[in-house]
Amino acid sequence: MSNPDLKPSDLTPTLITRHFNPAWFAAVMGTAVLPLALAFTGADWTDWAARIMIPLATLMFLASLLPWALKMVMHPADSAKDFNHPVASSFLPTMPIALLIICLDLLKFGHLFFSPETAHSLAYALWVAGSFGIYVLGFLVIMHVFRHDGIEVGHANFGWFIPPVSKLLIPVAGFELAGLFPQHHDLLVGLSIASLGVGFFLFLFVGSAVYHRYLFKGLPAEKFAATFFIGIAPPAIISVALFKLMHLVAHHDVMGLTTANFAPLAKFLIVMHWGLAAWWFVMALIMIAYYKFKRSLPFALSWWAFTFPSGAMAICSGIAWQVSQIAFIRVFYSGVVFFLLVVWLVVFGITLKGVISRKLFMPSH
Repeated sequence: MSNPDLKPSDLTPTLITRHFNPAWFAAVMGTAVLPLALAFTGADWTDWAARIMIPLATLMFLASLLPWALKMVMHPADSAKDFNHPVASSFLPTMPIALLIICLDLLKFGHLFFSPETAHSLAYALWVAGSFGIYVLGFLVIMHVFRHDGIEVGHANFGWFIPPVSKLLIPVAGFELAGLFPQHHDLLVGLSIASLGVGFFLFLFVGSAVYHRYLFKGLPAEKFAATFFIGIAPPAIISVALFKLMHLVAHHDVMGLTTANFAPLAKFLIVMHWGLAAWWFVMALIMIAYYKFKRSLPFALSWWAFTFPSGAMAICSGIAWQVSQIAFIRVFYSGVVFFLLVVWLVVFGITLKGVISRKLFMPSH
């Protein structure tokens, strides 16, 4: 049966596995980030939300991991299509990224489910696995992209940020874990600092290429409109990494950095990166409004790109407010959290409907 003739009712577990979209892990990311984004509200119900959202994100991860792994093993030709696709390949590293977000959940809320020691050990294991996966899949994706003869300027979109910039999440958890596992200081701090450098500079390089596309090739297709939000994540994550490093140097030696000589600069850089992320958030909202009212905005799995970057924006805003005490940043944080909650509910509801109808399991490319 040819793909054009395929209907949702025709999908079997084998066909679902063959055509499994790696972008499903973006749903895990968007769900797992919610408790972290809500943490700065100071509300009593934050722990209650974490007790729901973290198990839900974990179940979503496990439900996605099985067909993702089976596709790699049982349908290598279809997996190769993902790696060779100029758009879909960018979403392959969302699997190990999801591991790092759950790792951060355990560092913040692990005491709700386990003893502190168990939560920290699980978080460390997820950090190791997630970091390894990010680098391995990142190299595999970039090698396929470099060898691909059919990639054109028009293929570029902000989803291209995902493989290189995913490295920025490694220090967010790594710097915190370094304070908990001093016996692994060299690995945690060394890899975190190196990854911060890789992610920061690749953000600049890849961002320039994608910006060139939007200037000279026009806007991408409607189903990629939500990827505008992905551009929020890099500067937001950099600010969080700086915050974690600032706390680490207050209690541990990191190449001679101290609170006195690093904290003022770190605070300045945190607010500066918050500014870029906030600008991007507003710009993305404007672009989505343009798509909605001037073109169209059909639902696709790419809509999950609304969630994680908005969560990163909320966390960044909470941190920027903490270090600066600038009142309007606190107001901005509240607005982003409201947006995040609304958009997550909408996207989750539509996704659940698409899962029940099987429409979201149809081949995407």
